[in-house]
Parts: sequence; structure tokens; C-alpha cells
Amino acid sequence: MSEIKMQRRHGYSDLDDVRSRIEGLADRVSDKIGGTWNWEGNDAVCKARGAKARVGYDEENVSIEISLPLMLRPLQARLESKIEEYYGRYFERD
Repeated sequence: MSEIKMQRRHGYSDLDDVRSRIEGLADRVSDKIGGTWNWEGNDAVCKARGAKARVGYDEENVSIEISLPLMLRPLQARLESKIEEYYGRYFERD
């Protein structure tokens, strides 16, 4: 399995807002590629097409970990680019 790991500062003081943004992102991704997601503590865990993603948060950061099966490895660079795009859309402050 190939892995993608990223961590970025979110800049929000209201953790409910961060959680809500993660829910929006998880809903969008699961609608787009299929699969399911659920909360495990402060982590949204998504499973689809043999891949598993975990998006967690704390007072300062949002962390993303994705395990890709062999058949999805060729898409790793594209997925990393999309993650950066989604991070900017959902977590960067104006």
C-alpha cells in the first residue's frame, strides 16, 4: 500500500466549525467517488475502492492520512494535488 500523509494548520478557534468543514469535505468526497465515512473520535474515516482515508483535527491542525491499494497508486500525485485544493477550499482563512 502507498500512503499519503499531510498536516496543515487550520486557523480556527471553534473546533465545531473545523468538524463541520471536515464533514462537508467527507460528504463531497464520498458522493464523488463512492464509499462511506464515519466519525471515530476526532477522525473522519472514509473507505472507498480499497482505499482508506483518515482526516483528523485538533486545536491547531488538520491531518490527512490515506492508504492507497496497488491499483490506485498511479493516481497518488493527482490525489495529493486534489487534497491541497480541498484543503485550501475548506480550511484556509480569507
